Amino acid sequence: MVLIFNAISWSFFSDKKIINTDPGHVNVMEDYDVLVVGCGPAGISAAIFTGRSGLRTCVIGNPDKSQMHMAFNIQNYFGFPDGIDGPVLLSKGMLQAQRFGVVLVREEVVSADATEDANPVFKVKTSKGREVSGHSLIIATGVPIRLSGIKNEDMLTGKGVHYCVNCDGAFYKGKKLAIIGNGDHAAESAQEALSFTTDITILANSPEFNFSAESDRALTKFKIKTELGRIDKLKGEKWFEAVVFEDGREMKFDGVFMSCGIAGALDFAANLGLEIQDNILVVDESAQTSMKGVFAAGNCTGRCRQLAKNVGDGCNAGISAIKFLRSKDNYLDYVHRQEPSEEGPKGDLAKPPVAALKKKKLRIGWFTFSCCEDSTIVFTEMLNDYYDKWKDIIEFAHVRVLKNNNDLSNLDVAFVEGAIPTEKMANELREIRKNCKRLVAIGSCAVIGMPSAQRNDFDARKKREIQPIVDEFKYNEKVVPIKDVVQVDYSVPGCPMTESGFLDVLGKIAKEFGIDA
Repeated sequence: MVLIFNAISWSFFSDKKIINTDPGHVNVMEDYDVLVVGCGPAGISAAIFTGRSGLRTCVIGNPDKSQMHMAFNIQNYFGFPDGIDGPVLLSKGMLQAQRFGVVLVREEVVSADATEDANPVFKVKTSKGREVSGHSLIIATGVPIRLSGIKNEDMLTGKGVHYCVNCDGAFYKGKKLAIIGNGDHAAESAQEALSFTTDITILANSPEFNFSAESDRALTKFKIKTELGRIDKLKGEKWFEAVVFEDGREMKFDGVFMSCGIAGALDFAANLGLEIQDNILVVDESAQTSMKGVFAAGNCTGRCRQLAKNVGDGCNAGISAIKFLRSKDNYLDYVHRQEPSEEGPKGDLAKPPVAALKKKKLRIGWFTFSCCEDSTIVFTEMLNDYYDKWKDIIEFAHVRVLKNNNDLSNLDVAFVEGAIPTEKMANELREIRKNCKRLVAIGSCAVIGMPSAQRNDFDARKKREIQPIVDEFKYNEKVVPIKDVVQVDYSVPGCPMTESGFLDVLGKIAKEFGIDA
């Protein structure tokens, strides 16, 4: 029974706290590496990158209030030739983030502050009184829509009533459009709509307009019509039909875009002392705001308010947060990484000389669960043959067969031996996955569950015999391979693993991380 149940003592790490991944619950003052405020495409994209890199990430926001949630049949996003509904795409993104261990909290952030020291901790409070802290902060609140208060607006949203001309204007080519709003935001939306139609009327929903001189000139130049007056309701049952004014006038349109102003939802950012211009956050090319460790992405940074751009912003902010927390030496930007030049620089665009590059080691951990540990024996035997070479390229961060002082954090690679027979071990495996960039299944037990999982096929008599042991040690009904619990990047099968197979995978991973193995 040793083969089936045993897990060696040095493979456990009970001192590490298991993160609660329930998307509806966060412990009071739970601490994370990254806090993301905003649950739209920019925030979720950032979280996918930070979560996948092993950083403990929490996203706080209400996806139902994202403008993407109101987008109907998005037709200009890469990879969806037939279009896709905004809520569907947003839901897929959230599931993808959760796959990488990201915690999602469906609550509104009401305040954010930071401790006053060289490396501040950011503290966020939600409308329900939750308090969450993080060592970096990504703001992706978007530009929340200010509802007009006009009757039937909610009912007809997505049914002829829209909020983003660039997103949904293409549905109204050559049609008659209304833009509701009395300021420069409405004038800007009307000019954007000229790409699709010339029959455009701005409805003030007010006794007067408040356009700047520049907007006035643009409206005159492009012959965009305007109409004063308070609006009582938007008319329509299954689809928008007309605008009804308080004085009884009725104007028919094919569609209407709400441009009633931009809500100032960045008050908590002002509390942090971040630079804000024209109600948007000022960021540099790495998405960092005026405060170290605070990044921003998406519509709250202004410029092009498109889904594709916002997803890219989230990628940029996520990678910048990773670099901030782990330093640039510990994160590979594969697109921009230059190969070293033996000759040294010969101008502004020259590659750096080899001597100028800091030597990076592969930070690895070795873990064993339910297994006979034969692969561990092979691994330790290989140390005799390869240690002189490995010591220059490998940092043994968590290998309890070698040392007592182990560190689970920020692993480049985790090698995992053994199948998973208990929920406790499953949680430990999930924690390993969160703290490594690549995870390798080692040996037959880890790769396919066998031979440990032979217990799954015991006959009724054998199961009765072992039931007291199962109950005593709280083993699950079945033993599973590690791929049934977490994502596996590479596998080295065999019982035990083969030396050549291990060296092949080690070489591939080292190459990925830019290390000459």
